[in-house]
Amino acid sequence: MSDSEVFARVLKTINFDIVPEKTALVIVDMQYLDAHRDYGMGAEAKRLGVAHRYEYYFQQIEQVVIPNTQRLLNVCRNAGVQIVYPRIASLVKDCRDVSIEHKRLNLLAPANSRESEILDEIKPLENEIVLTKGASGVFNSTAIDQILRNLGVDTLIVTGVNTNYCVETAVRDAGDRGYNVVLVSDACAAMSEEHQRFALEILPAAYCVVKDTDRVVHEIQGGARKVVDA
Repeated sequence: MSDSEVFARVLKTINFDIVPEKTALVIVDMQYLDAHRDYGMGAEAKRLGVAHRYEYYFQQIEQVVIPNTQRLLNVCRNAGVQIVYPRIASLVKDCRDVSIEHKRLNLLAPANSRESEILDEIKPLENEIVLTKGASGVFNSTAIDQILRNLGVDTLIVTGVNTNYCVETAVRDAGDRGYNVVLVSDACAAMSEEHQRFALEILPAAYCVVKDTDRVVHEIQGGARKVVDA
C-alpha cells in the first residue's frame, strides 16, 4: 500500500471541478536549459560522457510530455484557460541575480540565451504570461501568486519538469496557498521511473489531484460538469 493510499483512509478526498475561466495551465521549466538534449543540461551531459543516464528523461519529454502539453495547450487556449510559463532564467547576462542553489548546481540560463527560451514546440503565444525565476520554487521567486489572484484564478493544472523538483515545489506551494491543483501525470517527467512514481504517489495525499491528459481534457471540455448536471 502506498503512502497516499494510507493517508486516503483518514483524510478527505480532494474534489473540485475545473472551471476554465478560473483556471491556469502552469507549464514549469519546459525550456532549452533542462528539457532539450542538445542544450544546457543535456549538452553538458554529452560533454561529460554521461548522456546515457539522461536517456529515460529526455525520451519521456520528447515522446510523452511535449505531445500531451501540446494537446493541453490547444484545449486550454480554446476554452479560455490562462497559460503561464514559469522558466529558469537570469535577468542579466552573468546570472549574478540567481539563487545560490542554482549557482551551485550550475543550472544557469543567462538573459536572452537559448537556454532561457521555452521549447519551440510549445512556445508561448503573444500575450501569454512568461515568468522568470532564479530559483526552483515559482511561488518563492516570482509574483505568480499575486498575478493568479489578479486573474481570478483558483485552480491550477500543473505540468513540466522535473516532477519531483520544481514541479513538486510548485504543487506543494500552490496547495498551501489555497489553490485547487491538478498534476497531469503524463505531462511531466522526472529523471527516473522511480522518482516519477514516488512524486505521483506522495503529492495527491494532501496537495493535489493527479489525472492524466485524457481526463483533464475531458473535464476542461465540460465532461465532469455535464455528469453532475445530468
